[in-house]
Amino acid sequence: MKRAIIAAAVAGLACSAASADVYNDNVGGTAGGGDLHQFFADQGFNHLDISSVEITNDNQFLYINISTDGLVSDQNWGKYIVGIDTGANAGDNSTDPGSWNRNVDWGRGITHFAGTWADDGGALQFGGELRGFDGVGWNLLGATYNGDTNIAGTSASGQMIQIEYAALGLSIGDTFEFDVFSSGGGADPGVDHLSRSDAATTDWGTTSVAGNFLSYRIVPAPGTLALLGLGALAGVRRRR
Repeated sequence: MKRAIIAAAVAGLACSAASADVYNDNVGGTAGGGDLHQFFADQGFNHLDISSVEITNDNQFLYINISTDGLVSDQNWGKYIVGIDTGANAGDNSTDPGSWNRNVDWGRGITHFAGTWADDGGALQFGGELRGFDGVGWNLLGATYNGDTNIAGTSASGQMIQIEYAALGLSIGDTFEFDVFSSGGGADPGVDHLSRSDAATTDWGTTSVAGNFLSYRIVPAPGTLALLGLGALAGVRRRR
């Protein structure tokens, strides 16, 4: 009976996620103290205006929740890109395919990026690619249209991205640095960068420039800690 209780506890705890780290961002046009250039704010593109990003993890995935000032699901266009530097190599700051040819200057090299889209006209359909730089060139690591499971997500009030962190060469205890930006299609710049509290670009034809990258440390999920405790308890029982 006690073994059954422990097994049930293990099943329930294994899926637990760590508490989220929250990275807040200004909203609104520059006239109101926001970080969206007034050029974009005047056009009502508030679904590209990032208000916050929350990151958490469980024992397999990172969960990156991008909240925006306007509902992503009310629109039929929008791209949301996460640039990641794991420190695995010097990284790359080229735009194609390192940033889907977006007119963006990361200000440094990135080793991975997750590019996602919400072009479904409000049907909440999510699409995305995960790419990695191996020190020489960029490789496609996963894509929703291929049925890969190392990247997934949803589009609703914002954009929730799920990334298998082993695909980034990361494990529990590792720290990576990152930036997030919203964009349009083609060679558009980053309309809003999480890394900046001011406007990153002035119009569609001007390169956006990232600010200082933020950081996140992958921590043991609560279930992991509890499992360790259960393991120790089981060890005590065996020694008796």
